[in-house]
Amino acid sequence: MDFLDNALNKAKEVIDVAYKKTEEVVATEKQRFDIASLNSKIEKDYKALGEIYYNLLKESDDIPDEAKPHFADITEKLERIKELRDDIGEAKNKAVCPHCQSYIPKNCVYCSVCGEKLK
Repeated sequence: MDFLDNALNKAKEVIDVAYKKTEEVVATEKQRFDIASLNSKIEKDYKALGEIYYNLLKESDDIPDEAKPHFADITEKLERIKELRDDIGEAKNKAVCPHCQSYIPKNCVYCSVCGEKLK
């Protein structure tokens, strides 16, 4: 019986060690997932902050030197996007809502998507 008791005790010790290691791995992986999730949220916050800053710079005459190339690049790309959307609208015989960028019938008074009053 001593042999069987010793074997059972050793097996229990091995299981306890394995259980503790499993708990550590699960906790570590949860922490890694939390870090990745927080980094993703930070990226979204940076993007939102950048958009706010860009819009503030559009209304300013004093753009910091380090922001000028980025500001110019973004402005150029936004203008190109507008041109491309206008081209698509023309091809579809539609207008582009200046508020939500949806394609709508040309003679609308209000956007059928966002409800914005059109000029």
